[in-house]
Amino acid sequence: MGQVLFIRLSVYPFLRDTPATSTPFMQRIPLTPHSPRARLIAIGGGGFAQGSDPALEEFVLRHAAGAATRIGYIASASSFEPTAIARFHQRFGPHCAHTADMPPSMQGAPAAQWLQSLDAVFVGGGNTARLLAQWRQAGLDRLLLDAAGQGLLLAGVSAGAMVWFEAGLSDALGAGLAPLAGLGLFRGSFCPHYDSEPQRQPALHAAIASGQLPRGLALDDGAAVLLDASGVRDSCLARPDCAAYYLHARLGRCFSRRLAAPA
Repeated sequence: MGQVLFIRLSVYPFLRDTPATSTPFMQRIPLTPHSPRARLIAIGGGGFAQGSDPALEEFVLRHAAGAATRIGYIASASSFEPTAIARFHQRFGPHCAHTADMPPSMQGAPAAQWLQSLDAVFVGGGNTARLLAQWRQAGLDRLLLDAAGQGLLLAGVSAGAMVWFEAGLSDALGAGLAPLAGLGLFRGSFCPHYDSEPQRQPALHAAIASGQLPRGLALDDGAAVLLDASGVRDSCLARPDCAAYYLHARLGRCFSRRLAAPA
């Protein structure tokens, strides 16, 4: 390991490790799924809902079925906001075989059949607590976890990515950033908008250093990673200065390591 730079944030010592320059390190990151067939593309922010970063959607399709991909969109976190749904179809429609958005009232057998007809499902951003409440009330959490275990590619941005991990920081409950439990399909924690929301970095470092959150990933807007049973399999950096980071605690301190850019 190279020289370590010490940075003080709030009352918690924060350490920045040397960059992760090798794929073997990325694959050793212990953020693997509890289901061996599960795959997730986690996106830190941006993409079609913001009218930006088309490379993120290209990354999703490349790891699904390319031009033959059948992809669905779940907009629970944004209360099925029409503009985001329209942008999903506009961005993905010309480049894959089929696009579909899940109706707000769909559940049970129709929802299971809808998921079975897809190669990938994209979960949009918004309010994480609302998303979890709606899914659990409708039984969609169990259906989605089952589909992921059967090989359905998951993709999500912001809240739509954080929901798949054990926990993350969320302001969805209206009391500032605080730990919120996710579905736990993937081990560890997740933080989106790492570069665009200044309050997130010190809050995340403190939560990991104190043990309120487990080790995890933090992604800038425009950054995405593919996780599977081997760890971080691939990444996409759609903006010139964006990055993905692995954070963990040791001896009451938070360490951060920037993941290698894709070759």
